[in-house]
Amino acid sequence: MNQDFLLFEAREQWKFNLPLTYFKPLSNIISGILSIRQKWEHIFNKPAGILTRDYLMEKYGQPATASLFIPDHILPDAALVEALQNLPPQSRLTDHENRLLGFRLGTGQRFSVPDELYRTLDGIKKRIIYSKPYKAVRRPFDLVFLNQDEISADLARIQPQAVSCPEGAECYGNHPVYLRGKQQIHKAVFDLTEGPIFLDDDVKILPGSYIKGPAAVLGGSMVKAGTRIYNGTTLGPWTKVGGEIKNVLFQGYANKGHDGFLGDAVIGNWCNFGAGSSNSNLKNNYSGIQMWNIGLRQAENTGKMFLGLIMGDHSKCAINTSFNTGTVVGVCANIFTRNFPPKFVSSFNWGGADFNHDYAPDKAMETARVVYGRRHIDFTKADEKIFRKVYSMVKEME
Repeated sequence: MNQDFLLFEAREQWKFNLPLTYFKPLSNIISGILSIRQKWEHIFNKPAGILTRDYLMEKYGQPATASLFIPDHILPDAALVEALQNLPPQSRLTDHENRLLGFRLGTGQRFSVPDELYRTLDGIKKRIIYSKPYKAVRRPFDLVFLNQDEISADLARIQPQAVSCPEGAECYGNHPVYLRGKQQIHKAVFDLTEGPIFLDDDVKILPGSYIKGPAAVLGGSMVKAGTRIYNGTTLGPWTKVGGEIKNVLFQGYANKGHDGFLGDAVIGNWCNFGAGSSNSNLKNNYSGIQMWNIGLRQAENTGKMFLGLIMGDHSKCAINTSFNTGTVVGVCANIFTRNFPPKFVSSFNWGGADFNHDYAPDKAMETARVVYGRRHIDFTKADEKIFRKVYSMVKEME
């Protein structure tokens, strides 16, 4: 199908997905294998228009003329896409709680700032109720529990080569291994009893590794010797991992290269874990987990028994750091503490609990330039503007 469409940030929704949305719009967040933007682009067979906050537009914005507009926290599925395709002009699609799933105009229109779009949306009174289940990222931890199904959904979209067992691996189970490009696999064990495994181009799987599907390892990533990866895990591009990992979504360019456990977590771009670092994902009394929400400025009940860590972009922790159940770490935090870090570590924090100093943006950018350079990525003027804007926002919001 071919459809001009635009993904936009629903009012205030980006705030509720902080810290993951400080440095990028939600449309650029990976869920499964593809970003939310890429999922919609596969369906509509066209590049997405992107409308986001003003300080992100230079790097991520894609102004476009469109007649169909979709909030960027909504994930596609066949039934929802059909409902959006059939949406009459000058109408909005909502669920029973009046939460917006999309709207259509009679003719193509181009918006330069979100407020223009919101004013137009406010003028659309015709409402069509969508009664079927659908998937949305309303909180960062939603990504944890969507990831396993999204791996399988994205495989259906991209349709990579399927093999029963690639060279260099020992496989058991009936699901396939999907390959894109070339990989180096050395005496690894692939458990395909519960779902498939996807290995992207330039992936390295070192000896003694165990991977249980559904799981995805994206381009340039490395699974170090003896690593155990359990179902629901995505390693975003150029991620290096070791130790034990269960149901973790790495956005990419992250390093957890040593022993230690991460479970039921979302890890932003450019994060680093010192050797032996771990998170708890289950309380000793098996009770429900609360998690700090930056946009609400308060803790909220997640309704989950298993939930580990949400870590924002550019954050790092020292060796043997132990994160408590349901911890949130902001962006550009550097954690080195003798005790458990607090359950909310603020952004641009230097120390964690014991020191808790401010981490100056110039220092944070100095480190970012180094790590970008190691991956042959330019740190641009647009990146610098985003860093400085995020720093000023953090001082107001956290």
